[in-house]
Amino acid sequence: MKITYTILSLALIPAFLLSGCAASAPETLPPEKQPLYNPNQVQAPAWVFGGGGAVTAKSAKIMFGVGSAPKMMDISMQRDRAGNRARAEILKIFNTYIAYMMKDYARSTTAGDMSKESYEADVLQVQKTISIGDLNGAQLADTWRDPADGTIYIMMTLDLNSVKDLLSNKKSLNAKVRDHVRANAAKAFDDMEKEEAKRGN
Repeated sequence: MKITYTILSLALIPAFLLSGCAASAPETLPPEKQPLYNPNQVQAPAWVFGGGGAVTAKSAKIMFGVGSAPKMMDISMQRDRAGNRARAEILKIFNTYIAYMMKDYARSTTAGDMSKESYEADVLQVQKTISIGDLNGAQLADTWRDPADGTIYIMMTLDLNSVKDLLSNKKSLNAKVRDHVRANAAKAFDDMEKEEAKRGN
């Protein structure tokens, strides 16, 4: 599933995420406003077919992912599968975020003299410390079941404070990297959001 990070992703996020408080499920779009990818041609929340991304909401900076699972006899297993796929989408975004974080770290520690090979090695080393199991703190934001075929779609979110805590508590990371994360987590997120918005345009 294609990941998008642009500011336009705001339109795909349930309203309660942007307001910072609980609310009812987001309103569905009229048929003429449905996303292009809608295999069953049913009216669905916009986020269902929007993929994942990163967005600054009113009260938080959020990474989000959408996962789906086909109809199964065991509904709990179906939900778990969709949730795990949503976390896998967040992990892809998380790895992109780490690349921005390490780019900023390299600039601050080497005055821009770090080689591309060394930078890529550092990024990969940090990415390897994070697995999908570390994203169990991701929160369920919304769920929707396709009445046409029983497919379940789930949106999961991970806020920047959780991301910062996760990286800061990784003892396997270099102490200087952990300190940089604590001080620059929001800046790296903003850099990622701006650059991906430019690409989206």
